[in-house]
Amino acid sequence: MDKGLSRRKFLGAVVAVPAIGALTGPAIVAADYVYPPDSLLQPPPPKVVGKKDALKPWEPLFFDYNDVPALAVKLDDGEIISYTLKCTHLGCTVDVPKGNIKDKQILCPCHGGIFDPLGGNVSGPPPKPLKRLSVTIADGGDIVVQEKGETA
Repeated sequence: MDKGLSRRKFLGAVVAVPAIGALTGPAIVAADYVYPPDSLLQPPPPKVVGKKDALKPWEPLFFDYNDVPALAVKLDDGEIISYTLKCTHLGCTVDVPKGNIKDKQILCPCHGGIFDPLGGNVSGPPPKPLKRLSVTIADGGDIVVQEKGETA
């Protein structure tokens, strides 16, 4: 006479279901890193950050790009460059001096990294320059920045 589910089968299921979850869960989570969603693979959209005529040489224009602090600065020859303010060592936000930055240094307060006003690394632990953003000037003089995946 079959009484339905035996105690042995019930306890086996109680143990097996969590065990299967414990074994397959990490593989499912790891798949998100190996195969990230398409939204993570697309660069953020371009952003208008200011007007070309409003920038004075070597006076930084601060803004956030994709939730990361960044700046744009006009050089002596009129070229405008832009880079993020996230240290390439461990991702701390670097300190930019106030006012004209032409002959100043940009410092990382976390581990003493030093960058030049163009975003290049001078000394300390940062392995590479600050991440450059692409700059274009749109019709009407708008400064448009966009990620380009390179460093200064």
